[in-house]
Amino acid sequence: MRSAVELLRELNLVDESPGIEAKRASEAGKSLLETVIAFANEPGLGGGYLLLGVERFASTGKTQYRAVGVTHPDKLQADLASQCATMLNISLRPQVRVDDVEGQTVLVVFVPEVATADKPVYLQATGLPRGAFRRIGTTDQRCTDDDLWALRQVDEPQPGFDAKVVDDCDIEELDPAAIAEYRRLRTLVNPQADELSYPDEELLEALLAARRIKGELKPTVAGVLLFGKPLTLRRLFTTAEVSYVRVVGTEWVADPERRFAATLDVRKAALLTFRQIAAAIEDDLPKGFYLPPDSMQSLQEPLVPRKAFREALANAISHRSYRFNQPTIVVRYSDRIEFINTGYSLKPVSELGRAGPAQRNPILASVFRDVEIAEAKGSGIRTIRRVCEDYGCPPPEFISDRQSGTFTTILRLPVIEGKAAEVEKPQGGDSAGPSHQHEPDSHQLLGDPLATLPFELATLLATLKGRVPSQALRSGILSLCAWHALTADELATLLQRDRHYLRNKHLIPMVRDGELALRFPENPNHPRQAYTLRSELSRG
Repeated sequence: MRSAVELLRELNLVDESPGIEAKRASEAGKSLLETVIAFANEPGLGGGYLLLGVERFASTGKTQYRAVGVTHPDKLQADLASQCATMLNISLRPQVRVDDVEGQTVLVVFVPEVATADKPVYLQATGLPRGAFRRIGTTDQRCTDDDLWALRQVDEPQPGFDAKVVDDCDIEELDPAAIAEYRRLRTLVNPQADELSYPDEELLEALLAARRIKGELKPTVAGVLLFGKPLTLRRLFTTAEVSYVRVVGTEWVADPERRFAATLDVRKAALLTFRQIAAAIEDDLPKGFYLPPDSMQSLQEPLVPRKAFREALANAISHRSYRFNQPTIVVRYSDRIEFINTGYSLKPVSELGRAGPAQRNPILASVFRDVEIAEAKGSGIRTIRRVCEDYGCPPPEFISDRQSGTFTTILRLPVIEGKAAEVEKPQGGDSAGPSHQHEPDSHQLLGDPLATLPFELATLLATLKGRVPSQALRSGILSLCAWHALTADELATLLQRDRHYLRNKHLIPMVRDGELALRFPENPNHPRQAYTLRSELSRG
């Protein structure tokens, strides 16, 4: 057990931490007991230390702690021990020591973490969930229903929230179109799946979207969310909708007249909502040119990987908390997409992407996995990270906010400008140029207008890979610039050459010789400088 001097030294170095809290503590009150409960409950913390008889003060702009002592240490110990033994659902036996710090009596109380089988610890008079507390950062937070399962480190047992029968709903209130959409998607994944041969009512039972109560088939919460008609959803789950918001610029604007460029509110069965919102996101994203390896056909791809934004949307729908009255929101800024859903992460953010039992809506999530809208259990976050890395996009961000009760996924558009290929130095003839910069992978994307690269130019690019004669490369440059004015970065990526090598050995000499012209001849260093044919420049 650590000493008061050691703990006080740590406090003055790093301030309070999840495992240490200092209190003046003139008596054993409510605040003290809440911290004891939080230390006992928090998974993986291993318990925590209370330092009693210590005062917090500001010194030269920095928070410091000093010993001020407790007046009646024996009474404080006795009261705390009594409360831990009688006021909680299980008896706790914290370890207590009395230390002298600079002539002041300070109590050190260590509360060990209890076994998972004994969690949650809570105030008997208050009950669950509000009588239980967790240690989140340096604060003691009241538990929610979701926290109780996280403390036990298990999924909510069946029937959990999404498996509960909705009494005020009949099977006729489920949408046949949504059931048909499930059959369509499931057939694409596994045409031989047993449930596809079932009639609709048996299919719903197999998916736990409906359960028989006294012989009558009744929809479950998951059934209504997955297959409910719009009016049914409006009646039973008012905010079970997804709003897609297009914001001008990179910041949320308070002025309601200038805030949104467009909005789309969808309240439908979850599978139909997913399809409509995913299509809206893809339609709205800028497309890029993508030339697959060993292919002569160019493709169009969104600048944010399709797999990443679909997985983020699937997570926002299937893992949100439907106990709270707030819709799921997808906000498209000019430089990023944010997916915001109610319900903070049941796992610490540092553990996201690891497989483990932490699902808020297991039936809903299972159906999304069955049709391969979402990844296998526990791997969705890992997939988003991997796909963004593969496509050269900035790393995704995941923000879990207990205070607001929300979870946010942020996907940023890639910054293409200035990237060029890394290739080997030429050994005679004209190869890819010296290796000064990294090579974008085959998914590297360029913004419009390169998305419309004609087939004949894609075919030409396939012939210019590797070492080719200088004249052939320059002929290719002329063909590309005849089609459209292109920057050095765009040409370097299309031709898989180093930008500086291409500019110094080919582009500048071709401008000097009159084969190419600058788009902004009066300013050679213009940030949007591009190369075109002289004839094209004179016409433009």
